[in-house]
Amino acid sequence: MNINFNFRHIAILLVTTVAAFSLGCLVTTQHHVKTEVNEYKNDRVRAGETVRERSSISENPYSLSSPMRREYDEFRKWVFENKKIVYLSRSGNRQDLLDISGALEAKGVSKISTELLEQRLSSVNKIIASLDAHTCSTLIRGGFNLSEFMIQAFPVINSFDEGEAKAWIQVNKAAIEAQLAGSPNIVLSTEDAARALIKIARLSNASQSKTYFSGLASLKTASNEDACTTARTLYSLGNELPEPYRGYMARLLLTGRDGNEIINN
Repeated sequence: MNINFNFRHIAILLVTTVAAFSLGCLVTTQHHVKTEVNEYKNDRVRAGETVRERSSISENPYSLSSPMRREYDEFRKWVFENKKIVYLSRSGNRQDLLDISGALEAKGVSKISTELLEQRLSSVNKIIASLDAHTCSTLIRGGFNLSEFMIQAFPVINSFDEGEAKAWIQVNKAAIEAQLAGSPNIVLSTEDAARALIKIARLSNASQSKTYFSGLASLKTASNEDACTTARTLYSLGNELPEPYRGYMARLLLTGRDGNEIINN
């Protein structure tokens, strides 16, 4: 049995199924958090929050004590005052500007630096650990429900400390700016993708390595729990890899079709 061929087959399966995840983890604009904001507001109402505070939350989904609240306010202000984004808007209204920024961000993530992608990988790893088995498994297998994902991801993002919040917004802005500037995609080669996946296996013992490759090969047929275990392994161990492998994993897992050579081969 040809080991290289089998590994390539596993890698193609993996990259193809996680391609959709880049949108779910990167975009934090208002229209994408509508469902979880409503859920969060209902919880706050039940907790006795004032009408004035609820009104404020309707404009910014993050809690008053969360560092993400201030960062998101500054991000929105930046979007609303960005002449290039305003130029692309038909109506010029704030929701339209946020929608445009979200689309720009999704397209621009494959253009940003490896350092910024590694910041996002660290945050996404934290989110992955909080997801239930069903949502976690659909992320790695593709076809996940964005609203379902955000309902579970939102509390984690809301709990980010100041450094994490700044890093999250920094990535968002960098992706938007890269897309507006027409920067080229930074494409991870098939060989580097393979090196990163193999590096994870080599850092594990023989039994763990066998389970890891078996999990990659059977993603489509595995139970939700097993698929989720594979996903968490990729993100957690990928986040702990030495350089340059950590950067390879960040680009592999977060940039989708535009950032991965293997998807287009």
